[in-house]
Amino acid sequence: MYSIVYSVTCNEGEADAMISHYDATVAPAIRASEEHVGHLLIEVGDDEWILVANYVSHDAANAALRMVGDLVADLNDRFGTQLTVMGEGEAVRDVS
Repeated sequence: MYSIVYSVTCNEGEADAMISHYDATVAPAIRASEEHVGHLLIEVGDDEWILVANYVSHDAANAALRMVGDLVADLNDRFGTQLTVMGEGEAVRDVS
């Protein structure tokens, strides 16, 4: 499994609307994606999250770039959402 960790922000006061839109559009796209294992979205402050995007492999993460780019562009247009890569790499432990 390959993971990319992002810092996520949106326009002040638009967090609820952004999360609702994420649930309605991004989550179904991720669930339907053959490249994704899943997402974890962790709220760390008002209008601020950490997103852990898990992929089948590094190649799968690269293959998903166009789809992810389209989803992020829509969030940015609607809510000023910004994603900043904090780090990425192969998952070496999965303790579930």
